[in-house]
Amino acid sequence: MGPIVSLVAGVLLRLDAIALIPTCLALAAGELGADVLWYWTGRRYGDPFVRRFGRYFGITERSIASATDLFNKHHDIIIFTSKLTAGLGFAMVILFTAGLSKVPFRRYMMLNIAGQFLWTAGLLSIGYFLGHIYLKVENTFEKIALFALITLVLMSLFGFSRYLRSYGNNGPPPKVS
Repeated sequence: MGPIVSLVAGVLLRLDAIALIPTCLALAAGELGADVLWYWTGRRYGDPFVRRFGRYFGITERSIASATDLFNKHHDIIIFTSKLTAGLGFAMVILFTAGLSKVPFRRYMMLNIAGQFLWTAGLLSIGYFLGHIYLKVENTFEKIALFALITLVLMSLFGFSRYLRSYGNNGPPPKVS
C-alpha cells in the first residue's frame, strides 16, 4: 500500500495540492515505522511467531531458514536492496529475519533510512511525472485511457510480486514437459 500512496502523493505534488517536505517526512516515517515493527517482532519473538502466525503474513519456516543463511553472509546488501525493491514481495520476511538474525539495530536503521530516501524520492518522482502527463492530457477519453494504463501497470507489478513471493515460499513451479 505504501508505494501506491507514494505515487499518488507524487501526483498531488505536481498538482500543487500538498507540500514536498512534510509529504516526504510522512511517507518515510510511515514506511520506517513498519520496518521497525517487523524488525522488533523478529528480534523479540522470532521462531515462536513464525510457527504460530507466519502463515498469515506469508512467512514460513522454510523462507526464514533460507533468508537467515543469506543474512549471515550479506545482511547489509540484502537490507538495502530490499528497501529499494520493496522486497519484491519478501519485504516482511527480510525485515523480520533481520531482527531474528540479530542484525545490530543501528546498522539496520542506517541501511533502511538510506534505502528509504532513494525509494521515496523515486516513487514521488514517478508520481510527479504521471501528474505532469495528466495535466497535458486534454480530453476525457485520453484521461480515462491514461488511468487504465496506470492501473494495468500497477496490477501487473502487484501480480509479479505475488508470483515472486509464492515462488520463494514454495520453490520453483513444476516444469511442463
